[in-house]
Amino acid sequence: MTAPPASDHAPDGPPAPRFAVLGPLRAWHGEHGVPLSAPRTQAVLAALVLRAGRPASARELIGAVWGDDAPPCASGALRTHISGLRRLLEPGRGPRGRARVLVSADGGYALRPEPGALDLAVFEQRAADAGRARAAGRLGEARELLDSALALWAGAPLAGVPGPYAHAERTRLTERRLTVLEERWDVETELGGHTAAIAALGVLAAEHPWRERIQELLMTALYRAGRQADALEVYARARRSLADQLGVEPGPGLTRLQRRVLAAEPGPADPAGLLRLTAAFPLPAQLPHDTGDFTGREDSIARLCAALDSGRIVALSAISGMGGVGKTTLAVHVAHRTRDRFPDGRLYADLRGTDPRPAEPMHVLDRFLRALGVPAGHVPALPDERAALYRSRLAGRRVLVVLDNARDLAQVRDLLPGAPGTAVLLTSRSRLAGLTGATLVDLRPMEPRDALALLARIVGEERVNAEPRAAADVVESCGGLPLALRIVAARLVAGPDRTLARTAALLADERRRLRVLRAEDAAVETTFRLGAGLLDDEQTRAFRLLALPDVPEMTLPEAVAVLDRPWRVAEDLCESLVDLNLLESLSPGRYRYHDLLRLFARQAAVEEMPDSERTAALTRLLHFLLATARNAHRTTMPDDVFPGDLAPPPSAGLTFATQQEAAGWLVDTQATLLGVIEQGAHDGRAPLAVCAELLVAVDPLGRMGARPYGLERAARAVCEAAERADDTRAEARARYMLGGAMSQRFELGPALPEFERVVELCRAAGDRALLGPVLIALGGCALARRDFTAAHDLLTEALELSRAVHSRGSEAYALGFLALAELATGEPEAAVVTGREAVALTRATGDRAGEANALHNLSQVCLWTGRTEESLDCLHESLRLWRETGSLYRESLLLGALAQAYNFAGRPAEAAEHAATARDIAERHGDGYFLGRALAQLGHAHAAQGHPAEATVCFRRAHDIFHGLGLPDADDLTPHLTAGAE
Repeated sequence: MTAPPASDHAPDGPPAPRFAVLGPLRAWHGEHGVPLSAPRTQAVLAALVLRAGRPASARELIGAVWGDDAPPCASGALRTHISGLRRLLEPGRGPRGRARVLVSADGGYALRPEPGALDLAVFEQRAADAGRARAAGRLGEARELLDSALALWAGAPLAGVPGPYAHAERTRLTERRLTVLEERWDVETELGGHTAAIAALGVLAAEHPWRERIQELLMTALYRAGRQADALEVYARARRSLADQLGVEPGPGLTRLQRRVLAAEPGPADPAGLLRLTAAFPLPAQLPHDTGDFTGREDSIARLCAALDSGRIVALSAISGMGGVGKTTLAVHVAHRTRDRFPDGRLYADLRGTDPRPAEPMHVLDRFLRALGVPAGHVPALPDERAALYRSRLAGRRVLVVLDNARDLAQVRDLLPGAPGTAVLLTSRSRLAGLTGATLVDLRPMEPRDALALLARIVGEERVNAEPRAAADVVESCGGLPLALRIVAARLVAGPDRTLARTAALLADERRRLRVLRAEDAAVETTFRLGAGLLDDEQTRAFRLLALPDVPEMTLPEAVAVLDRPWRVAEDLCESLVDLNLLESLSPGRYRYHDLLRLFARQAAVEEMPDSERTAALTRLLHFLLATARNAHRTTMPDDVFPGDLAPPPSAGLTFATQQEAAGWLVDTQATLLGVIEQGAHDGRAPLAVCAELLVAVDPLGRMGARPYGLERAARAVCEAAERADDTRAEARARYMLGGAMSQRFELGPALPEFERVVELCRAAGDRALLGPVLIALGGCALARRDFTAAHDLLTEALELSRAVHSRGSEAYALGFLALAELATGEPEAAVVTGREAVALTRATGDRAGEANALHNLSQVCLWTGRTEESLDCLHESLRLWRETGSLYRESLLLGALAQAYNFAGRPAEAAEHAATARDIAERHGDGYFLGRALAQLGHAHAAQGHPAEATVCFRRAHDIFHGLGLPDADDLTPHLTAGAE
């Protein structure tokens, strides 16, 4: 999230605080965030900051925070919150000092921020400026101002802030944002950008079907783009939605527009070239910052720019094995220089080719597709499908793709576009000679003249001219490598009293450097040793320890845990390493290493630090992640017992205000979680029990319909380590997660032995907390295999265990599955009661994912007991809940179930529609079982509509899928495998 621009303040005073409400409530002192963890403290601050300096009485603030439910102690609590806010907002003020920011006024309180210190005020100012620019006919300026205003938003306004005042303001601000969005796309259509507006307006129209102005804008854009039929379909869809949901007809604006489209009235001409496909969302602009003091490389720049002009793929490589030669810097510089030639956007990815865990092309494609406007939940799961969609999104566009630090051709093959127009800049430590049609540039160390010029540009020509011999010695010691020069120059700039002569002498002292690697890697190690030798003790410790975890990047809270230093100290250390070019900052509070610097720092840690210190750093990170993951687990799965050690971890971890916030952390951090788990399991000295419990903490991702990359690999690593250590508790948790990863793909054959071993281990150890969940998993597998008696017994025991350990989340899951088992074993009325009990329990605990699952199970019971309408109601509500989470995995399941219900109800046309959508989602997402279910229902719908040939094709595909999975569903379809069987 971006802070509002820093405000001016007295030069001898602290920075004035700045505030953001267009997203989570945030505050800053200068560039440092103010911790606002207590929800009611946030509610008080929100009520004050949105009054724009106007006083609020204590009564008004209590009403804003607590509403009608204010406790008797509300006045005292309010004073406590006010005192806490004053300490946070004016940390330098003494106990008797006069408050300058949060002041007492008119019997109440007022917050008096500096002008421009609130992002909402900046937003409104830019929106007003845009209105004036538009009125004056400066449409391009108006669009830029509106974009800059909307860029200030970072999510739902006042996200997670409680209280009636925050709720009302959320509604008001959300409405205000929609109004500005409408104006922005109205301006776009006036400028002739109809095609650019269509995709974005289509998303808005789907999200806000009753907002007629958005429907009007979408119709206008489609009509002006020559898509008259699509424009009329928008009107018809809006009219149906308004009539069905609100019982009203479209307003006069929408109706007039429909008549104009029907009459084919001409609209403004589309400027030449704008009818090609353009971005569905704000155009991607992912290039890292260009280097302002870039020096030399004229020949290479000329060759690369010429190649990019032709739209070909450009491969940029260095001498094999040499790092720090400036490959990335040159690629980014050329990308910025040519960006005007690529009006549809610039994509960038660091492929981490020299990392032990290089970037997976699947992950890169996921990020690129989302940048190109594909919603996160709609990215295909299969590699071929994902790559095909990526090429389709790029077709017809002028996009520049920068693929930095590739390992080999295999890693980049799926990342290359398939049509002319889009160009690629590709860097790698090795020559990619097999890249057909590419322009290859071998980048060598800088010539001494260029290297000296670069040094002068950074430290100043006066210093270089004053010590020419020393400057030449520094350049020589750096071996012509730009990275080495920049590290040394940064230190010189940071210490104006440090002379070039002293620096040259320091660099010439081989004793200050680690042993040089053999052969061509020697210059790289020398480069990295230069910067590390200039660090103080604390910086050296941080540089080495932060490189130890196997994670693609590290957040500031994670760095605090690794370094075991206070928040501000850890942040200062990280930022000092960023300043010295030894660490990169992707965004505020997020850090990563250059790949070779990470290797160098790790080797230094191994050689210079005791094993106990390195193990302690990794252990602290594991404990922090476990504590945070536990908090996320409890937030996403309320009233569910965490099946791990009941002893509190040493770290408190991060906390979460909402299920969405906790789920977002789990999704965003899954690569870090699984990477550290795997590393800890292989390490041998890290606490295996913590790795195992952290693995279990990822379980909510599966229940939410996510399928974490690397889960199976991490689970196997923990399992193997547990077997070596004879740690049956860790083994049980690892096998539970391993079986879960397999069963989620309906690979029940390999999953069952894992679950059965977990049951054996849990019974032997008396581990009831984990035994309940694994019995539920086994019960689900038994239902899929149609061993209904076994399922009934397993789920009955699981229900008893869940109640015994007071795990209401597991109890609800057990009830939902038990209802299906009761139905299948001849207890239909009991099944209805049990299914309804599961739904009621999830609603009582606020478990949204659990409620969606329980409703799906109840729908099956109702369907087979003749309660078709209740079944349909359950399925529609379950589908709505899953769509809130963006889980296409579950959406495919629910659409297939709806198709089945419509087939039962004798409504084959509706069944076919839902089954076809379920099929399409399952094919994109790689869900074999759900694809089979959708195809089977589509076959039944075709047969009922008198299309036997189409039905047979569907039945055969579904049969093959079920047969391959070893599921009895295949037998159900055998009678339908010939045309006309029905």
